[in-house]
Amino acid sequence: MAYTVFERKTPRLGTPMLSFSKIGQMTFNQSAARIMQKETIETILVLWDAEDKKLAMKATSNKKDARTYTVRYNDKGNGASFSAKTFLDHAGIDYSERKGIPITINPNSEYFVEVAIPDALLKKVVTQQRLRLAEA
Repeated sequence: MAYTVFERKTPRLGTPMLSFSKIGQMTFNQSAARIMQKETIETILVLWDAEDKKLAMKATSNKKDARTYTVRYNDKGNGASFSAKTFLDHAGIDYSERKGIPITINPNSEYFVEVAIPDALLKKVVTQQRLRLAEA
């Protein structure tokens, strides 16, 4: 049997990354988490543009707003995450396998993260099967 080189799913250092985990969390790698922690980003609003399939995050200090998510930083300083299963389902993002995308964090912008979700990370809607079932 021949050896194959194992490729990491997401880089650990360098490029800030956002991942969608199997349990419905959005996770930030160490690079992203360091920037966010330095900017004291603790609570965020998640925004979705369904037409352009874009995700944005906005920092907020209003912890009482029911729409906010609390970012939890790992004790070892190696990342951060928040639970977002309901949002991921709403947006149609496939999180059945851990998938990551590179992001740019702009703490001085209204939205500290803005990223287009690649089609490969979106659930495939099988409309033809639904039409056939409706006809039957």
